[in-house]
Amino acid sequence: MLLPLLLALGVVLGLGSYFETSDDGSLAWMFSGVLARQPVASVPLYMHGYGHLLAAAYTAAPAVPWLGLLLGGLLALTSALWFAVLERLLRPHVPPGCLMLLLVVFFGLAWLEHWLWFSHARVALLLAAGGLMFAAQRPGRRWPLLLGLGALLAAWLIRPSLAGLGAAAAVPVAVGLAGSWRRAVPLLLSAGLLLGLAFGVAVLGQTPSDAQVQARDGQLARILDYEQLRSFPRTAADSLGTAAISLWLLGDSGVVDPVLHSEVYRFDAADFMGRVVPAKLAQRAGLLLRDYFPVLLALLATAGAVWYTRRNRRRGFWLVQAGFALVLIGLAGILKLPPRLALPLLDCWLVTNLVFWLHPAKTSADACEEMAAVSATNSSRIASSSTGEGQEEMHVWPKFSPVLRYAGAAAGLLIISLYAAKTWHRHHVLQEERQRHEEVLTIISRNVGRVRVLAGTNDLLKSLTPFRTYSLGPGPALLLTGWPAHDTSQTRLRRALTGTADQTECLRRLARQHSPNLEPLWFLTPETVAWLNGRLGSGGAPVQLVPQAPSQRPGPMGTVREYRVRRVPKP
Repeated sequence: MLLPLLLALGVVLGLGSYFETSDDGSLAWMFSGVLARQPVASVPLYMHGYGHLLAAAYTAAPAVPWLGLLLGGLLALTSALWFAVLERLLRPHVPPGCLMLLLVVFFGLAWLEHWLWFSHARVALLLAAGGLMFAAQRPGRRWPLLLGLGALLAAWLIRPSLAGLGAAAAVPVAVGLAGSWRRAVPLLLSAGLLLGLAFGVAVLGQTPSDAQVQARDGQLARILDYEQLRSFPRTAADSLGTAAISLWLLGDSGVVDPVLHSEVYRFDAADFMGRVVPAKLAQRAGLLLRDYFPVLLALLATAGAVWYTRRNRRRGFWLVQAGFALVLIGLAGILKLPPRLALPLLDCWLVTNLVFWLHPAKTSADACEEMAAVSATNSSRIASSSTGEGQEEMHVWPKFSPVLRYAGAAAGLLIISLYAAKTWHRHHVLQEERQRHEEVLTIISRNVGRVRVLAGTNDLLKSLTPFRTYSLGPGPALLLTGWPAHDTSQTRLRRALTGTADQTECLRRLARQHSPNLEPLWFLTPETVAWLNGRLGSGGAPVQLVPQAPSQRPGPMGTVREYRVRRVPKP
C-alpha cells in the first residue's frame, strides 16, 4: 500500500526524523566501530543477527547510515502491514474518498510520531503486532501466514522482549480479524511456537559473558529505569558505587559489581508502592493526556460505538478494555511507559476497538474475499444512504442529528488542528536540539587521531537523524557512561589502549600521557568529573581533571566541557 509510504516520506523530508533516545545512536556507533577498536558484530540485548550484517556493511561503506536504513525499511514494511489491515477493515463501511481521508487522519494522529520520533523499540513492537494482524485478517492462506511469522521473527531479532509484548497486544485484534478463536488458533499457535523456539535457541546459544551482561542490565534497569530498588550504602566504597550508578558511570567493575547490586540495593515494597508507583502513574497520566489526546478520544468514541451498536459483544469487549488498561497501568507504575511503548500500545488498542465495532461477529472461510469483492457495491450503497437507500448496510454507524454531526465535525477539526500545532512545535524543538548536538559532536571530532574520553555525553546522540552517519573522526573514543560502557567491546578497547582492562587504571595511564600528539581529550560533565577525580585520587594518583578554559561562557556544548589533566603536587 503506497499511501503510508508516501506519507512517511513526506514526514521524513518535511518534518525530519529524530532519534527518540541515545540507544539507537549508541548502537550505530558500536556497529560502525566508533566506540570500539572495530565494528561490533554482536550486542547481547539488541539486534540479534542484524549486528553481523551491520558490522560488515559499515566496514564496507562507513559513510552509509546502515542502521537507520535497516530500521527505516522495517518501519516502512510495518506501516504497509498496518494500513493494509485498516484499509481492508474500513473499506466495506465507507466510500473510497472517505476511506482515504480516514487513513490520512489515522496516520497524522496515531502514526506520524513513529517516523518523527525514531526508535528501534517502536519498530520491534509494531512489526510484531502488524505481522500477526495481517495474517489473522487472511485466515487459511499460506503466504499471509508466512509473512506474518516472518515479521514476528524480524521483530524478535530487533528486541525480543518488545516483540513478545507486541505479539501479546495483537492477540485480541487477531482473534477479531480471524472471526473466532478457532480460526485464530493456527496463527496464534504458530506465533507462540516461533517465539518459544527463538527464546530457546537464544538461551542455549548464550555465552557466560552474554548472560552476565543481561543479568547486570536487568539489575541496573530495576535501579535506574524502574526505580524499584533503593540504595542503603554502608561503607565509603558502597557510596562510591551508588554514586557511579546514579551518574550512569557503569564501566568501572571495581565499584559497580554484582556484590554492590545484591548487598547495597534492596526492594522496599512499602516505599515503592506508596511513593514511587503513585508518582510514576501521575506523571505518565499527564503525559499521555498531553501527547496522545486524539488517540484517547478515539478510544472513547469507538468504545461508545461498540456499546451502542454491538450489544452482543459487550462482555468480551470490556474484558479487552480492562486488559489494555491494566497493561498500560502496570508498565507505567511497575516498569516504565515511555512514548516509544505508549503510542504503539495505544495503536493496538485502537485497532482492536475498530475490529470489535466494524468487523462481522462471525465469518466463513471466504468472508474476507467476499468482503473485498463487493466493496464497490457497498460503497455505492453507502453513498446512496443520503437518499434513504441502503440504510441496512450502515447498521454499525450510530445515527445522529444533523446538529450533532456538524458539532462532531467541528470538534474533529479542532482536535486535528491542536495536534498539528503540537507536532509542529515538537518538530522545531527536535530540530534545534539536533543542531546543538551536531555542533558539539563537531567540536569533539576536531582533533583527529587522539583518544577521546567521554562521560555524560550520551544525550548528544538524542534527536540526531537516523538517516545520516555521525563519527568522531579517526581515533578511538572511550565512553564511560551509559549501557555501552560495560559492554565487552569497551573492555577490549581499554586493554588495547593502555594494556589493562580495568577502567580506573586505564584512565590513570591515559592521564599520565603528556605528549601533545598522544594526550587524550576529555569531554565530560561537571558531575562525572567530580566522581572521576575522587576515583582517580583514591589510588594516590597525583592527577586531577580541570576545565580546559575555566572562564569560558556556556556555549553550544551545554553542560559538556573539555577538561585537561593537571598534576597535583605531592604533600
